[in-house]
Amino acid sequence: GQIRVGENKEFERTLREDSYEFVSKVIRLEPGQTEEIVLVQTFGFSETDLQTKEPQVINALNSPNAFFEINELTWGGYVSHLQLTMRPALGTAENERIAVKCLETLINNWRSPAGQLKHNGLFPSYNYKWFNGFWAWDSWKHAVALKYIDPAIAKDQIRAMFDFQDEYGMIADCVYRDNLIEDNNWRNTKPPLSAWAVWEVYQEDLDTSFIHEMLPKLEAYHNWWYNYRDHDKNGLCEYGSTDGTLIAGKWESGMDNAVRFDQSSILKNAENAWSLNQESVDLNAFLAAEKNYLGRLYAAIGEIEKSESYVEQANKLKDKIQTLFFDEQTGWFYDIEIQSKKHIKVMGSEGWIPLWTGMATPEQAEKVRETMLDTAKFATYIPFPTLAADHPKFTPQNGYWRGPIWLDQVYFGISALEKYGYQEDADRFTQNVLDRLEGLKNDDLPIRENYHPLTGAGMEAKHFSWSAGHLLMLLCE
Repeated sequence: GQIRVGENKEFERTLREDSYEFVSKVIRLEPGQTEEIVLVQTFGFSETDLQTKEPQVINALNSPNAFFEINELTWGGYVSHLQLTMRPALGTAENERIAVKCLETLINNWRSPAGQLKHNGLFPSYNYKWFNGFWAWDSWKHAVALKYIDPAIAKDQIRAMFDFQDEYGMIADCVYRDNLIEDNNWRNTKPPLSAWAVWEVYQEDLDTSFIHEMLPKLEAYHNWWYNYRDHDKNGLCEYGSTDGTLIAGKWESGMDNAVRFDQSSILKNAENAWSLNQESVDLNAFLAAEKNYLGRLYAAIGEIEKSESYVEQANKLKDKIQTLFFDEQTGWFYDIEIQSKKHIKVMGSEGWIPLWTGMATPEQAEKVRETMLDTAKFATYIPFPTLAADHPKFTPQNGYWRGPIWLDQVYFGISALEKYGYQEDADRFTQNVLDRLEGLKNDDLPIRENYHPLTGAGMEAKHFSWSAGHLLMLLCE
C-alpha cells in the first residue's frame, strides 16, 4: 500500500503496522479562505504494480475533482440500474436501501485480476481470511447478481473459474491469487450452475459472442459429471472427490455437513474419480436444468439440432427425477442410496430444487409446497432453513448446513414456488426475508453468511457476497 499527499503540503508522517497518522503543519485561515488537502491511497500486489499506478496517482493529486466526478458517475450508474430493474411491487425506499447495501457488499468484495487470478471476480467475503479466493458455485451465483450491476464484471466472474478447468472438463472447487494460505482445491468441484449463470448474463445484453466463447467449456464441464461421477453408469450422478476422501465428497455438494450425508461412504469409479454412495436429487436436478440451459444457448446461436438434443436429454432426466427421487408418502424429494435404491429420508432444502429447475410434476410441487408452508418444518420466522426444524439434528446455531438460513437456498425455494404458480406465497416469504433478517434495514450491520431461522440473527462471515447477490435476485427478478 501507498499513501500520498500533494507535494506542496507539509506533514509529519507516522506509519504503523495497522494504522497511519499524518500531522499537518499549522494552517491559518483568514475569514472566507479555504484550504484543500488531497490524500491518495493506492494498493497493489507488488512494488512494480504500484509503479505502474504512478501516473494515476499524480493525476488524482493534481485533479481530484475529475476523479470524484468519474466515481459519482460510476456509482450513480450502478444505483440507477438497480432502481430500473427492481420489481415494482418491491420498489420502496426501504428496499432500495437494501439493494444499495447489497451493491456495496458486492463491490467491496470485488477483486481485479492478479497473480493466478486472470479475471475480475468476487471473494465470498473480504472480512474473513479463508475466503480470499474464488469458489465455483459462489461464482455462478455472483455472476447472476452482477448482471444487475455490470454484465462485463458478471462475464469475468464466470471466466475466472473456467480459467481453472482441467483437460477432463473439471473445474476446481476454489482458487486463490496466491497459495500463501492454502493451495487451490482440486479435491472436488461444486454443483453445476454454470450454464444457468451464462444464460442469465446473456439475457442482460444478448451478447452471442459470449455464448460462443463459453459453450465448449460448459459442455466439457457438463460431460465431466457423467464421465467421473456416475458410479453405476445409470445416468444419475453423485457428488464425490478426486482423492477418495469422504470429506471432499461432501464438500462437492456445497453443503459440507448436511445431515443427508451423515451415513454416506465413498466408492471408487476410476483413477482419481470417486463418488458418494448416494445419488443426490439436487445434483441431478441441476444437471437436468443445465441440459435445458445448454439447449437455450444453442438455440440462441441458431444451432437447433444441438438445442433439441439437449432438451430431449433434459426431458428424459426429468422423468427419472419425478419417478425415482420423489416419495409419495411424505411428499418430498430425497437422495437415493445407490445399492439399496432406498430414499435417504432427511428433509432438507435439496427437496425443493426439482421445483426450482422445473423438474417436478404439478402434483409433486403441491405436496412439496405443503411441507414448505409447514411452520414446524420450513416456514420458520425466516424461511427456509436448510434442514426441517422438527428434525432431531436441527441445530441452527453453529450448525452450518444443519438448519441455518442460507440465502441461496431461500432464493431457490421462493423461486420454486413462483415457477409453479404460488406467487402469493413467494411474495409473502420474500417480504418476510426483507423485513426480518438482522441488519438489512440497519445500515450499521453487515450482510451475513447465514442466519438463524428462528430469530433472524446474522451468523458466520460478515459482508457475504452470495447473500447480497441472492437478495438482489429476490428484489430484481
